[in-house]
Amino acid sequence: MKKQLLFALTLAVSAVLGAAELSDAASAALQKVVPGTITMKDANTWLYSRNELEHLSRGPLANGNVINVSVAKRNQDPVTALAEFHDSLKKLGIRLILVPVPPKAAVKPFTGLQKGDAMQYLKPFYGELRARGIEVLDLSDAFQNADAEKCYCRTDAHWSPFGIAIAADELAKLIPLKDSEKYVVTARTEKISGDLAKSLNASSPETEELPMQTVVGKTIAENAPVLLMGDSHTLVFSTGGDMLASDAGLAELLALRLGMPIDRIGVKGSAATAVRINLFRKAKKDPAWLKNKKVVIYCFTCREFTESAGGWTVVPVLK
Repeated sequence: MKKQLLFALTLAVSAVLGAAELSDAASAALQKVVPGTITMKDANTWLYSRNELEHLSRGPLANGNVINVSVAKRNQDPVTALAEFHDSLKKLGIRLILVPVPPKAAVKPFTGLQKGDAMQYLKPFYGELRARGIEVLDLSDAFQNADAEKCYCRTDAHWSPFGIAIAADELAKLIPLKDSEKYVVTARTEKISGDLAKSLNASSPETEELPMQTVVGKTIAENAPVLLMGDSHTLVFSTGGDMLASDAGLAELLALRLGMPIDRIGVKGSAATAVRINLFRKAKKDPAWLKNKKVVIYCFTCREFTESAGGWTVVPVLK
């Protein structure tokens, strides 16, 4: 018994010390953000988002601490909002899969971190979400098992087409719904300048070349049984313009793997509450639309847990 208690105490102390190192490293990195920009350029030449660094600097999220470290003035608790969302969907026979996109620093650590360190606060927090019945797809392990550095854009805050493809693979394993829609797939390479590079130098930003797959065909359909909802990670490389490319995002790659179109509600900016409000409004207008869904995939950057200024409002699914 004494050995078991000592072992448990050692694990607890190790967790606390590791967490302190993460927040300290992130706080140090924040001091390197170029004034007037959203960007920190590390010695490894990669660019990191100030918002991600701020999220990593907050400290542990588990045991209710997420409420204490949130930047929101109200509705700071994502656990309650997500549990309510999950339970409401479950009553309608709809499965929720939560997909928080891991920090870039988890697979391409900045100075002071090792691979995986950036997940120290998130993994225990995901355990609390799972304890509430919420299915959480933690992609950090799948990214680590792949060519990890290819999973993110070097010059942008978003994941890369390579990382998106891994996410689509992992989601397809979880979703039993499959069909036989045929799509035309072509490989291409795009030269991009991401938002982090443009923040540093709008007139002559750094560039990078990214290979991707273009999926041609009907990949989005309102009557699809699978709904993808979330922030710009559901739009990047899909909708063009400031989303960097077209027809090569998560919606397209997931449709390809499922062999059928999917539905999508995506927003630019925070998806903590806005996208659930959009779902509610659409379902209120057309209740049959929601009742036709079998799976809802809720995908957003993990920093939303602490950095959403508007917080996590409890929003009904259907009235």
